[in-house]
Amino acid sequence: MERIIVTIIVFFVIYLLYYITVLKNKQKMENFENSGQAAFIIKKYKLDPKKINKKQFARSIALTNSFIISITFLITDLIKNYILKLLIGFIMLIPLIILGYHFLGQKYKKKEVNKHV
Repeated sequence: MERIIVTIIVFFVIYLLYYITVLKNKQKMENFENSGQAAFIIKKYKLDPKKINKKQFARSIALTNSFIISITFLITDLIKNYILKLLIGFIMLIPLIILGYHFLGQKYKKKEVNKHV
């Protein structure tokens, strides 16, 4: 139970940091489509950047990234050996990023088709 509470705290801290550094920064929000994460999702799922609400898209990516990091933290927190923690953490990050961005891309692709972006 204690680990789940710590994981939820990690989730909110990561999201808060992303919110302060990206979502509240007008200059970063203007160039958000060119960021690595947004550009990857837009290009892979062939989304039209003109139809996407930048702020909502940035929030979705922030939530996805916070979820990925907090789940990775939860799993690696169970391991005692630091080298093994690092190895498992890197191994877990790749599939979690791919899955998280896949679900996000599919969600926005479906919204784009339904014209509710």
